[in-house]
Amino acid sequence: MKISLVHNPTAGDGQAIDGIVALLTDAGHKVRHRSSKNGDWKALLQDPGDILVAAGGDGTVRKVALAAADLRLPLAVLPIGTANNIAKTFGFLGDARDLIDAWDVAHGVPIDLGEVRTADGSRRFVEGVGGGWIAKLIARGREVADEFRLLGRETDRATHLVADVLREAQPARWRITADGTDLSGDYLGVEVLNVRFVGPNVPLAPEADPSDGLLDVAVVTEADRDGILRYLDERLTLASGVMPPLRSVRANTIQLMAPAGARFHIDDREWPDDRELEEPIELEVRCLPGAVRMLGPQTGPKSVDGRG
Repeated sequence: MKISLVHNPTAGDGQAIDGIVALLTDAGHKVRHRSSKNGDWKALLQDPGDILVAAGGDGTVRKVALAAADLRLPLAVLPIGTANNIAKTFGFLGDARDLIDAWDVAHGVPIDLGEVRTADGSRRFVEGVGGGWIAKLIARGREVADEFRLLGRETDRATHLVADVLREAQPARWRITADGTDLSGDYLGVEVLNVRFVGPNVPLAPEADPSDGLLDVAVVTEADRDGILRYLDERLTLASGVMPPLRSVRANTIQLMAPAGARFHIDDREWPDDRELEEPIELEVRCLPGAVRMLGPQTGPKSVDGRG
């Protein structure tokens, strides 16, 4: 098959493009590639071939997934980032050659995207949208890159920081309606998720299925704080932990009134900018069922038990 490959040269440990291209050509594919670090990759979309492939982390997958949806082309993922929350939701781990061999355009799985609408317009997302605790983590993301301030691997540094942010978080009043169900309350954070994980693989929605036509609304209360902090501490000291169950609801359409003073994010980016909301903002979030066809070795994400 003819493949257009978008590669992030700085993802994870910085895997060289030559090795990735060799894997694809050894499997019999013809490959054109560009770096995701500038706008040049969009030149591939003029003649994209049979498949768009994202080799990188979640940010690269997001870019390529939205392009695949626009072009109605299949999407394939080679997860070489740090968190890989999207790929881990699907279980795209293990031998890269086995993953590539499973790409079959005739048997792609339709997966959902999300869309958030405000009075100023709309934006699509792949992972999720939300405010409060996780958005504040994203706002402090540069601290994770400073390996001399926080010690350990990048995922360890991110886990340490997400715990710090959670300790400091203050509850705020959210108005939420999910397919007519009222979820309004005082929350440390609210996430509308298409995948299972946020940040450094924190499973806020461990049963989320990106191919079910629904989004998972996960809310974090004051009562959840200590349990999540224990989980994060176990991640740091024992390399694994069990996430406490959170209240969540699956829905197609969600109305949110985010409080003034909150931070907000779409996928791994602050939104609408890098400041706290000056006043409450009303949003509608909805699922876009089957917007992209994902190629991979299975028909859908596997069930998990909250371990991470």
